[in-house]
Amino acid sequence: MKSHTGIYALLTLVFLSSTCFAQNAPAKETWSPELHVSVYDYAKVSPELLAAAEMQVHRIFRQAGVETVWRNCPENIQPAGCHVIGSTYFVLKILPRAMGAEVRDRADVLGTATLDEKGLGYYGYVFYDRIQRMSEERRLASTLLGHVFAHEIGHLLLRSKSHSISGIMSGRWAGEELRTISEGAMFFMPHESKVLRDRLLSVALKPARRFVVETPVGIGNGK
Repeated sequence: MKSHTGIYALLTLVFLSSTCFAQNAPAKETWSPELHVSVYDYAKVSPELLAAAEMQVHRIFRQAGVETVWRNCPENIQPAGCHVIGSTYFVLKILPRAMGAEVRDRADVLGTATLDEKGLGYYGYVFYDRIQRMSEERRLASTLLGHVFAHEIGHLLLRSKSHSISGIMSGRWAGEELRTISEGAMFFMPHESKVLRDRLLSVALKPARRFVVETPVGIGNGK
């Protein structure tokens, strides 16, 4: 009987010890890849509106499992990191109006991203006059600006000019899409989110490189 009692006591001690260990074990941390974006505001957007738009992008990319780090880069004083491009360092330029004949004649184009024949690119552009006009008509304020930011950055990360049927990469800025944007419910599609995460994780350790910012003269086709 004593031997049985000893066994029960030993099993109880082991159970309690394992329970305490499980309770005290640190929670496993999840790590999200980071994307750095340098913003050049040639359209003189108000700081408050720009900050609100950047928060929209932060929310959209966080839902996809990606963290965004923003650097606003004034022409006269530029923080460290502004002159860097790479697989995780992109440049976003806010232009006062569309540039280049290919986009000037298409009122539905709110921005573009420049990609080479291999799908590589680091520069996105948004056309503020069109975004501002549509925002005022639909009362979307900074929301539309943020979604156009996210769309063009999406082209750079996905390395494609293609558009999806729905979601942030649909490339359509009309009734149903604008309603979804106003509800804060437009995001990357699940398969797109996976590509974003995998691509950033695969290149996170590769060095970035410095560049010289140039005001664009002509911009190609895009949305």
